[in-house]
Amino acid sequence: MAEVKGGWGRVVWMPTFEAEHYVRRSNQPNRPFVSVARNGELRLEVKEVIGVIAKTRTRESNGQLVLATGHSSADEALMLVREARRQGVEHIVLTHPLLEIIGMSIAQMQEAAKLGAFVEFVSNFARGPEAAARTREYADAIRKVGVRSSIVSSDLGQMGNPPHPDGLAAAAQALRRQGFTDQELDLLFKENPARLLGLR
Repeated sequence: MAEVKGGWGRVVWMPTFEAEHYVRRSNQPNRPFVSVARNGELRLEVKEVIGVIAKTRTRESNGQLVLATGHSSADEALMLVREARRQGVEHIVLTHPLLEIIGMSIAQMQEAAKLGAFVEFVSNFARGPEAAARTREYADAIRKVGVRSSIVSSDLGQMGNPPHPDGLAAAAQALRRQGFTDQELDLLFKENPARLLGLR
């Protein structure tokens, strides 16, 4: 990421679709996976990667890298956040903790936020037949975590899914109907993501 031309590569994701936690809960639980922890401890290799993230700067722009927790379990994600903070990583995103595959509690999200991580809420809550109920759930979680510690991302763009701007617009409209102000929406969709990426 640090070598991306122009210094625009910033985010380093822990495993997502190859994460042990994700694979073991998938419909192909015997396929190869990547472990981030063993016996309640982060693997040495993971700690080394976090150390590289903490020390590396982007070429040409001297920007700091961002650690994203990926499809790790709730406990693993918190271990990643704690270790990242211990090693001096300043920019951390807790990857979509409300999705069922992660299943993080509000208390766990609040702990990550207190450690300085941004909690990511993805725009899928505003789509589909359960959109109204899911929007209420997400709005409640954002308020409990705190708008200043939350970001909204699209998590879209894949084949068969809407493009990023459409997903983000739908999420913003849904949250506005839940009483979020323009100032709060600016934090969630613009200012906090810019701070996460070191652009402010």
